[in-house]
Amino acid sequence: MCGPHVIHKARKTFMTASGHTPETPGGTITAERPDPSARPVGRSVNRRRMLTGSAAVGAALTGIGALGGPVESAHAQTIAGINPSQLRVTDLTHVLHNDFPIYRPYILDPNIFQFASIAEDGFNALKLEIDEHTGTHFDAPWHFNDSPDALHTHEVAPSDLVCPLVVIRIADRAARDYDAQVGVVDLRRWERRNGRIPQGALVAMDSGWSARVLQSEEAMLNRDSDGGAHFPGFDIEALVWLLTERDIAGVAVDTPSFDFGPASATNPEGHVFLLGENKYAVEMVAHLETAPETGAMAVVGVANIRGGSGGPVRLLALT
Repeated sequence: MCGPHVIHKARKTFMTASGHTPETPGGTITAERPDPSARPVGRSVNRRRMLTGSAAVGAALTGIGALGGPVESAHAQTIAGINPSQLRVTDLTHVLHNDFPIYRPYILDPNIFQFASIAEDGFNALKLEIDEHTGTHFDAPWHFNDSPDALHTHEVAPSDLVCPLVVIRIADRAARDYDAQVGVVDLRRWERRNGRIPQGALVAMDSGWSARVLQSEEAMLNRDSDGGAHFPGFDIEALVWLLTERDIAGVAVDTPSFDFGPASATNPEGHVFLLGENKYAVEMVAHLETAPETGAMAVVGVANIRGGSGGPVRLLALT
């Protein structure tokens, strides 16, 4: 999360360094958006997974071997490894409430209150006033990508929201180095133990930061004397490698941003790159230490908000 001047600076810096022509800064897109199915097919948006979210859950729950259509082998193999009679569902979502820590000043305090009761109205209901990027939440490509083909929340393919879960553990290092980052060396180490990172995977960083999120906003942001935040994330080389060498669906972190603390507010090049490639991220994930390194199927239950830049997520791991 950061101001528009920082975003434009990071985008220009990254695009120039990567050999792309920097785009002209612009405001919010107001023209009618084209039908996603009619858009030009590009490298980063033409690999839509053929496995639907409902089919994946159905296969996990009922053990159906044939899903009625072509599926990526990694998805099929992960589902095949899940025993329906012993299905375990792990919730990787923080409980959202009015005192939940936020990344100030970019996010407003949540305001959740009861506006109807059975005694007064015959039913109970709450009103939710929250930013899209509050609690365990989704970063859609449009969050940092103003190009005409940038996907809004409701345009992300459901097949990309049900995918093999890869968990990269760096909690021991993060306990010593608050600015630790997942690098290519960590990804290759994971592959030596578990095999190739599957195409279309959700690659998650387990830095042990959930405990800090639950402790307090101060512990989560871990600011220094100058007000700069310090928490782990992915380095840009790892993100480039994951897209160019493995073609993942997205990344997830247990911290406020997948750009590590110091860069998250000053040079969010990870957001500019990853979301610029029409991939997504899930941030503020809970209790990744309870999820296996491999073998789980992630279900990214993001609120289907039309025109959104993100939204609340109920993230589940099926094993």
